[in-house]
Amino acid sequence: MAKTSGKKKEPVSGTKRELVIIARPAVTPQQIERDNRKKSLLLVLKAVEDQGGIYERSLVSLVYWLKNEKDLDLGYNFYLVGDTPTSKELHEDIVALLYVGYAETDPRTRKLRLTNDGKEFLERKWFDEELYKKIKAAVDELRPKIAALDAQIELTTLLSRPRSPRRRSFY
Repeated sequence: MAKTSGKKKEPVSGTKRELVIIARPAVTPQQIERDNRKKSLLLVLKAVEDQGGIYERSLVSLVYWLKNEKDLDLGYNFYLVGDTPTSKELHEDIVALLYVGYAETDPRTRKLRLTNDGKEFLERKWFDEELYKKIKAAVDELRPKIAALDAQIELTTLLSRPRSPRRRSFY
C-alpha cells in the first residue's frame, strides 16, 4: 500500500471563491426628507410622469441636459463615457428612491415612475412650486430629445430580446 502524506491538497489556483460582503446603510424616508438632491429628483420624475415614466439612461441624460443646457443644477456630478453622461450619485439616488418605495420600475416597460407614496410625499412633506415650474418648462423643451433617446432604448431592448423559435413551413 502506498503511504499518503498528512498534507491536505491545496485547490488549484483560481478555484477559490470568497464571499465579499459590502455593508450599505438602509435608506429611510426621513433621510430623503433631508436630502435636496433626492427631493429634486422626485420633481423630475413628476415632470415626466405624463409620458408614462422614463428609462434610467434617459433620466441620467435629462438631468445632465438640465445642468448643462438649462442651468438647473440639481447637485449631481457627471462624467462622459464616449458621449453618454454617467453619474454614480444619480444612480445611487435612484436606487434609494426605489428602495424606499417613492419610485418604481414598470414591470412591462422597465421605465421609472413615481409611486403613490412618492406623490404623497411631494404633496405632504415637500413641494417646491418654483423649482417644479422651472423643471417642467425645461423638460417640455427637452421632450423631443428624451423621446428620441427613449425610442433608441426601446429599439435596442426589443432587438436584444430572445425571439421564439420560428416554425418552418413545408409546402
